[in-house]
Amino acid sequence: MNEPTTHLSDTSPGESHTTAAGGRPQPVALLQYLSFRLAGERYGIDIQDIVEILKYRPATPVPHAADLIHGIVSVRGRIITVVDGRLRLGLKAAALGPATRIIVLRDGDESVGLLVDEVLQVEKLSPESVSAPPSTLADAAQRGIAGVCDIQQDSILILLDREAFLKF
Repeated sequence: MNEPTTHLSDTSPGESHTTAAGGRPQPVALLQYLSFRLAGERYGIDIQDIVEILKYRPATPVPHAADLIHGIVSVRGRIITVVDGRLRLGLKAAALGPATRIIVLRDGDESVGLLVDEVLQVEKLSPESVSAPPSTLADAAQRGIAGVCDIQQDSILILLDREAFLKF
């Protein structure tokens, strides 16, 4: 019995091809994640969860809010809560710089901003390239880590689950 073979192609954005037993290419959807940097590491979030990416703008602090809440910003008349991605992952607070961005994510009927050090690029991943987080990360799901992917030699992309990541 012949197993299907997957061939990735840069010529077809958003899909790869699997060769079926009859030799005809069958499209296979690629996963698309926006990659960004937090504390020197690469993270990714599904592009379908993203509303927009904003240059950093000063946020208004919210008294008595959780420490990981950076503040709130107004975007075209909408108030958006900005979460510090570093603090959400238990890292040191973000150092703001010229590459700092706010990734606006869907969260039900609202939008939430994710403060990141730098936005990198959209990564197209085959579903087979994504692995579950290592079992040593017992609380990975609680932290919002959905999976990991080795995108280049010695470059791991940590994939975040928007819904779990935004629970705090």
